[in-house]
Amino acid sequence: MELDKEEILKNINSFLGAKNELAIKEAEHQIKIFKAILDKELENYKNQDDGVDGKLDPKEDPKNIELLNVIKDYNENQEKEKAKKLKIENKNIEIKKSILIEFENLVNSKEKLSELATGIKEIREKWNKSATVSSKIDHNFQKEFSKLNESFNYNFNIYKELKENDLKRNFSLKNQIIHELKELNSINDIKKIQLELKLIQNKWEEIGPTFKEHWGDLKKNYWNEINSIQKTIREYYNNFKNSLKENLEAKNKLILKAKELLSEDNSDFKKTEAISKQFKKLQEDWKKIGPVPRNVNEKIWTEFRSIADEFFSKRKQTFDLEKNKLKGNYDQKYLLIEKAKNYVDNIDEDSNPELIKELQNQWKKIGHAGRFAEQKLWKKFRTHCDEFFELKNKNRKEILSKEKDNLKTKILLIEKFKESKNTGFSDIKKFIEEFQKIGQTPRKSAGKILKDFEETVYSFTKKNKLKKEEVFQIEKSLKSSFLSNSSDPDKAFIDEKNRLNRLINSTIKETTQLENNLSFFSNTKGKMFEDFEQKITNNKEKIISLKGELKNLSEAYHKK
Repeated sequence: MELDKEEILKNINSFLGAKNELAIKEAEHQIKIFKAILDKELENYKNQDDGVDGKLDPKEDPKNIELLNVIKDYNENQEKEKAKKLKIENKNIEIKKSILIEFENLVNSKEKLSELATGIKEIREKWNKSATVSSKIDHNFQKEFSKLNESFNYNFNIYKELKENDLKRNFSLKNQIIHELKELNSINDIKKIQLELKLIQNKWEEIGPTFKEHWGDLKKNYWNEINSIQKTIREYYNNFKNSLKENLEAKNKLILKAKELLSEDNSDFKKTEAISKQFKKLQEDWKKIGPVPRNVNEKIWTEFRSIADEFFSKRKQTFDLEKNKLKGNYDQKYLLIEKAKNYVDNIDEDSNPELIKELQNQWKKIGHAGRFAEQKLWKKFRTHCDEFFELKNKNRKEILSKEKDNLKTKILLIEKFKESKNTGFSDIKKFIEEFQKIGQTPRKSAGKILKDFEETVYSFTKKNKLKKEEVFQIEKSLKSSFLSNSSDPDKAFIDEKNRLNRLINSTIKETTQLENNLSFFSNTKGKMFEDFEQKITNNKEKIISLKGELKNLSEAYHKK
C-alpha cells in the first residue's frame, strides 16, 4: 500500500539521529519514496494545460516544504555522524599507532624479565581492546603488530630461557593454527571466513615462541595460508562486483517487461488476470536475482515497485467493475430462481412448460455470476425447473381428465344456450361469463369449441338487434373470453393483435385504392360508381369495427 506524506514525515522524524544501519537504510528508503512522489508532482505540474488555475506548485506545498526541511535536518545529522565516526576512526588509528610505538620501544628495551612480561601483557590487552578500523589499514597494523610480537617473543624467550617443552607446545599450537586456516577453505560463507580469519590471527599472535630452526617454515606456511585466504576473499568481491552488474542488467530487463505489461489494455477482466500472473512471475524472478550496486539499488527497486503498484491499482478498478457485473448477473439469476419457484408453487393454476423454457432462455443470456456463486445458483435453478416438470408430468393425467370434462361442460353449455328462448343482452352476457369460468380444454379441441362459442354469440347478437353499446360490451367480453380460454394468453394476444392489424392495414389499403379508382368516375354515374361507393362505405365501417375489436382485445389483455 502506498504511503502518504504524513506517514513518510512521521517515519523520517522517527529516524532523526539514527545510528543503526537498518534504521539508516529505512530512513533513506522513506526519503526516496517522498522524492519519487515529489518528482511525479513536479512533472504533473509542469505538464498541466496552460490556463489551468488552482494547482499549487509542489515546491510551495507546505507539506513538501516541511518534509524537505526534515530531510535536510536528517542529512545534516547523518553528515555529523559520518564526521564523528571518521573522527573516532582517526582517533583509533592514532591509538593503534601509539600502541605499536609503545610495543617497538618495549622490544628494544633492556628491562627486567618481570617488567617485560607485564609490559607485553598490557600492550596485548590494549591492542585487543582497541576499536576496529578499516580492514585494509587494520591488516597492515596487524602485520606490523605481528612483526613486533615476533621480535618481542624471540627476545623475551632468549632472556627467559624458555624450557624445551614450552617450545614444543607452541610449535604444536602454531601448526594447529595453520591447520585451522586450511579448513577455512571448506567454508562457503565469505563473511564467516573473514570473521574466523580474524579470530585465528589473534590466536596465532597469543601463542608464544617456538623452535627457532622451525620458525621460518612455520611462518612461511602461516602466511601462505593467510595470503591464499586473502586472495580468495579478493576474488570473491571481484566476482561479486561483476555479478552486481549482471544482476542490474537482469533487473532492468524485468523493468522493461513490466512497462510493456503495464501498457497493455487491461479493461478486460480475464486479460487483466493473465497479465497479473505475468506480473507476479516478474516479482518472483526479481526476488531470485541477486543484489545490484548499492548506489542504484533503491532507484531501480522504487521504479519496479511503482510500475507494479500502478498495474495492481488499475487491476483493482477492473476487478471492482467485474465484481459489480457479477453482482448484477447474480441478482438477475436470483430473480429467475424466484420466478421458477413461484411457477412450481402455482403449477395447479398454470403448467405451461413455455414458462420454464422462457426462464431457461433468459438464464443463458445472462453472463457468469462468479466462480463460487454460479454453481450454487444453477443448482437451485435446475432443481426448481426439474421440480416443475416432475409435478407437471405427475398431474398430467389429472389435468387431461379435467380438460376433457371442461370440454364436455362447454359443449353442453353451448347446446343449452342455443335451445334457450331467453337470449337477450343480459342472457348473452351471462352465457359468456359462464363459459369463461370453465377451465382449459384439450388443445386440439380448444380452437373448435372457441369458434363455435363465438359464432353462437355473434348469431344471437345479430338476431336480437342489440344496441351499439351492448354489441360493444359483448365483443369486449368475447375478447376477454378469448384470452382467458387460451393455453398461452400472451401468445394468443400477440397473434390476435397481429391478425387484426393486418386486416386493418389491408382494408385501409384496399379502401385507398377504391377511392383512387372512384376519381375516374367523377363525370359519370351508374351502377359501377354506386358499387364502388358502397364498397368504400363498407370498408370504412369494417375498419372501425376492427379497431374496436383491437381496443377490446388490448383492454381485456391488460386486465387479466
